[in-house]
Amino acid sequence: MARTKQTARKRERSVVTWTRFHLPKEQEWPTWAVAHEDVHVGPLADIGGAWKVWLGRMMENPEQAAYIIKWRDLENLKKFQSSAACAEFLQNLPENDSLQVSIENSTSALSSLTVEDASSSSSPPAPASSRFLILQESTQRPAADVEGRVTFNAFLVPRKPGDDPTQSAYQGLRGQLCNFQPRGSEFIRGHGLHWQDYMTTWFWMIEEDNWVQSKFGKLEQTEEHTQGRAVICEFHLWPRKYGATPEHEEASAADPEARKSWNEAVAKVMPPVTAWVQERWDISEIPRYEPPWEPDEEELEQERKLQDFLEYHRQHPKPEVRWCGTRW
Repeated sequence: MARTKQTARKRERSVVTWTRFHLPKEQEWPTWAVAHEDVHVGPLADIGGAWKVWLGRMMENPEQAAYIIKWRDLENLKKFQSSAACAEFLQNLPENDSLQVSIENSTSALSSLTVEDASSSSSPPAPASSRFLILQESTQRPAADVEGRVTFNAFLVPRKPGDDPTQSAYQGLRGQLCNFQPRGSEFIRGHGLHWQDYMTTWFWMIEEDNWVQSKFGKLEQTEEHTQGRAVICEFHLWPRKYGATPEHEEASAADPEARKSWNEAVAKVMPPVTAWVQERWDISEIPRYEPPWEPDEEELEQERKLQDFLEYHRQHPKPEVRWCGTRW
């Protein structure tokens, strides 16, 4: 019988979203207006395709949080974005401190505001897509999860009409920065082949959010030409399994020489990079609710049979057999 050739299934590049929101320092997890059995993921619990979830806090601004989701694929994400669950998700993750915004608005010149002014100043809510920074893994090779202390870098690469610099820009950036270790992290040493690959994880941006536009500006689109750009993201990890601790990351962040080493490394990729943003994050996996196991009738029947079997042999033990004399 002839053997059929089996080809190895390629690992799909994961799709990850970041949704930034305001989370008070004294509040550990986001809360939902509607009660959910899985209290930390809320409306996500009823949506298929969300593989894993994390909560991040920015080190420089701890009340700036991010809800990070790894999706099965882009199709599942798009289904979620068009669902009622997405509206509930975003409603309970406010972009700003609503109390502070209310105070700031109340100090404006309300006395001169007319009904016409109020109606004209109201603007429609931002589309749901503007709250999701959508990233796609740059390679199909296994990579470390982005968690623990993380140095996040976003690199802007402009492009001309008809040109797609994403792949070439990623290759150039990775070639220069994949083995870079900022001052204060030189002691980190892993083990195994290509262990350095687990020190950094690379993504490229496939859909921008409000944060990207606030950092790099809005894309200018005219009838004559459409301006484009690629944003390549590197997550520099501080993995505990290789000896790094939060204290090591904090010491490196406070060291001017470490910042200088970052500037020197990034200068090697300018151009094509024209702008660079760096942030420090602390990211933890969000705990999931595991409902208590409830056996079905078939499992209960198997358990009864097992208990009957054990009980029978306890009451009817086999006689002990002893061999003596002749050797077989």
